[in-house]
Amino acid sequence: MIEIKVPATTANLGPGYDAMGMALNLYNTFRFSEGEKNYSNDNLIYRSFKYFYDKYNLEIPEVSIEVDADVPRSRGLGSSATCIVAGIMAANKFSGKNIDKYEILKLATEIEGHPDNVAPAIFGGLITSVVSDEVYIARENVSDDLSIMILVPDFELSTEEARKVVPTNINIKDAVWNISRAVLVAKAFSTGDFEMLKAVSEDKLHEPFRKELINGFDIFENIVKEYNGIINISGAGPSILVICKKENEHLKVKLKEKAESLRNWKVLELKVDNIGSIYK
Repeated sequence: MIEIKVPATTANLGPGYDAMGMALNLYNTFRFSEGEKNYSNDNLIYRSFKYFYDKYNLEIPEVSIEVDADVPRSRGLGSSATCIVAGIMAANKFSGKNIDKYEILKLATEIEGHPDNVAPAIFGGLITSVVSDEVYIARENVSDDLSIMILVPDFELSTEEARKVVPTNINIKDAVWNISRAVLVAKAFSTGDFEMLKAVSEDKLHEPFRKELINGFDIFENIVKEYNGIINISGAGPSILVICKKENEHLKVKLKEKAESLRNWKVLELKVDNIGSIYK
């Protein structure tokens, strides 16, 4: 049996649209065993497992798959990325091919279409990524001076639906706005410079449109701004990423009180996973 632990991820991080992601200490654990299939052929884990074997022209074995899923599905926390990474890593072990993490990233990006979730899921930390002739990444650890909260609703939002509302044509001023801020996001996270992070976290390319799909976003946004925090959509949503100074207990209390009163939201206080995916 092969057991693989893959962290959740929060992508975009404000202005880093489709280019930045961060691993969190919330996990899906996958177990692969030789034996009769217990899933359909369109299962994303199996499709990723099979993709590896097809890529290297290897004969695919029959395996059974079990999952302990703590990462909520369709909530903007990289659930699909965990499935892709686990499928590839399991195939890597079963086949004896033993490719390295950078090759795993390349295959995962081919399946996912972009590396903003799969890269931090594989390597941990905060990753800025780009696809050119290869997949290029820059990795940073995140300062312990920052607190991270994820607000998770009881409703789903598909990535496809969230992408439909993002304009295909943008104003050049908005593009410059995002670029100038995105280049400083990783530095602010790594140094723990909250004031810098607050100044560069706003997005103009996707969040103004996607937040209209998230019932309750404006309520939490008002609280976060009043109590000196930073709010962004996690990935494509509907989960919400909130960052504050570690000592800002007032914001944490207010968010938990509001989530409890709304009844369809929960607040997760999380840390950054700096390890990434591992074989257990």
